[in-house]
Parts: sequence; structure tokens; C-alpha cells
Amino acid sequence: MIAALMALSGLLLLVLSFYRLRQKQLISAGVYSSLSSGLLVLAIVLIALSMNLHTYRRLSHEQDVAEIVFHQIAPRQYSATIYFEDDNQIAEYILMGEEWQLDARIIKWDIPMNLAGLDSLYRLERISGRYHDIEEERTGNRTVYSLAENKGLDVWSITKSYPSWLPWIDAYYGSATYLPMSDKARFKITLSQTGLLARPVNEPGKQAIRLWD
Repeated sequence: MIAALMALSGLLLLVLSFYRLRQKQLISAGVYSSLSSGLLVLAIVLIALSMNLHTYRRLSHEQDVAEIVFHQIAPRQYSATIYFEDDNQIAEYILMGEEWQLDARIIKWDIPMNLAGLDSLYRLERISGRYHDIEEERTGNRTVYSLAENKGLDVWSITKSYPSWLPWIDAYYGSATYLPMSDKARFKITLSQTGLLARPVNEPGKQAIRLWD
């Protein structure tokens, strides 16, 4: 809404600058043109930031974000089916190794923005297979998949590189959870202000954790 108002104001000022130019009021036309350019650029930046923020989800309390089911295809090769809670989407990936890992990004607003009604935001970033052995983790066949589409201006990168540009962001941090993979194991993933947490929800999943070393 703010970006739209800025864009509209910028266009109106642009029309006024052309009108003043036709009347040969060059100084007035230059002022209106400069103001118009500034508002239009700011509107474009806000729209680009908004597009990126829309790739994140609201986080107000501990909530379910996904459920993962594994099916073994071959030794240390699994099919991982992810059910995303927010948009009821389903995706399937092939993971190598004995363990799986899910990564997320979390953005927290400062107190004034919280009081204005803005909740923290999160985005599931990637899922990957892991090897229990460190040497295999270094040299083995790695499988990593992106779960997010990075649209617009990357708020995360801007906050990291230029924190003073977005002072209303109080904190930004990554969170990850990893557990063993096993045939027919099912895990529910929840997210709170402290990060990701995965829990087994069936016997194969619980058995996998009991045998995990």
C-alpha cells in the first residue's frame, strides 16, 4: 500500500513537472522532476523488498511447518516426500546418506514493529542428505535441494551486509534440524522463535532414533 501511494505520488509529480516545463518554469519543473524520481525509485525498492518478504511465512508461535516421509530406494539412498503445512504443497527429493537435514531462515522485527502487529517471518531454505561419517561427508555424493524461490531484493543479504539500511529488523538467523533416515520413517517439523525441531510420529521414525549413534 505504501509503495503504491509513493508510486502514484511520483507519477503525479512527474505530470506536474511536464506541465511546469511546458510553461517554461524550469526551476519548478526540475524540483518536481527530482521529487518524482526519488519517490518512484523508493517505490520500486519497497515493491522489490515486499516481493522478497512474501517468500517468507508468518511465525507467531510454535507451529507445524512440514512433515517428511522417507522410503528407502537403495543402500544409503532415500526418497523424501515433504508435505508443506502452509500451502498444502507436496515435493519429493532423492537424498543420499544416512541422515537428513532441513534448514530455515528466521527474521524478527524490533519492538515497535511487533506492536504494530508484524509477526516474525520464516522461510524453509533447503533439504539435504548427510553422511554420518565425517570423511564421507567431505567426499561422498552430496544431495542438496533448494526449497525457496528468492524473489525481489534479498532482505536477508541486505540485512547481513548493510544492517543500518533496515533498522526495524531486530534479528535474523538460520536454524537447522537433522535426524536419521529410515524406510517408512515419518517426522513432523515444527518451528518456534528458537528454531526448528523435528519429532518422529510413527514407529519406524522412533526406531531410527533409538538406533542412531
